[in-house]
Amino acid sequence: MRFGGFVITYNRPTLVLKTLEQLFLQSYPPELIWIIDNSDDMKTDHAIAGLSDPRIRYYRMGYNAGPAGAAKTGLELCEKEGMDWIYWGDDNDPPQHRDTFEKLLSIRNENPYCGILGAVGHFFDHKKGKIKRIQSRLLEKKKSLEVETVAGGMSMLVHRDVVKACVFPNPDLFFGFEELDFCLKAKRRGFTILVNCGVFLELRKMHNRLDYERPLYKKKKNNVREYYSLRNLLYISDGLTLDTMKKYLLLKWIGKALYGFRYGFGYGWNNLRMIVLAFYHYSRGIKGKTLEL
Repeated sequence: MRFGGFVITYNRPTLVLKTLEQLFLQSYPPELIWIIDNSDDMKTDHAIAGLSDPRIRYYRMGYNAGPAGAAKTGLELCEKEGMDWIYWGDDNDPPQHRDTFEKLLSIRNENPYCGILGAVGHFFDHKKGKIKRIQSRLLEKKKSLEVETVAGGMSMLVHRDVVKACVFPNPDLFFGFEELDFCLKAKRRGFTILVNCGVFLELRKMHNRLDYERPLYKKKKNNVREYYSLRNLLYISDGLTLDTMKKYLLLKWIGKALYGFRYGFGYGWNNLRMIVLAFYHYSRGIKGKTLEL
């Protein structure tokens, strides 16, 4: 079994070097890592070249393709290298425990159709277009659990058969829910997605989230992320051919647009503007990178 992966980076050469160090310190390290560089300059290229490490490969996108476009390229490159399992990573989200890869790969044979592994996952409400949190007591009863999506930055591992089946993240999404889109497409092609319950629980304990309840609304630090989230969920609803999901998203985000004024006119107006722009761009079929993060 060959295990490799890729790390997506954008203008953060110092950070990506630290992440690479942590990846190769895993108890079951990847045999190679592709750096997929979305950067505007050559600093990351020079930093990687300075390592002179044969385990590290470098690919420059030449433009900011976002996480979605870079991940598609990373999956293709790793499959061509003959990797059986492929790590999908970001430059700021290395595994939080040294034995994460080892524990994830230990459950790969628990389902014959397993195509994706992850440290943290969720169920998905197809009618409401909503991530559903898994209760901690369910994780305590199992070694592994079948889910519908792996959370972003949570050590997702992809089997090469998924790539060979031409299941890829959608580059048109650019940023936001690209992992969700990818996982839902893999599920529709018959692949199973598993999380390691022990790793999942360890992370919840670490972040004091065993009994966490997600609030109905949380003030956002960056409303541009709200724009990409809504716009991309609408495009994902098209892929799932779920009109009920689209209708629910419309009502939900109208409520969010109004509720945002609770935090002041400035925040409320910016929040409203991003939500209206997301609906407008979706209605016009505008995709890819549209706003700076």
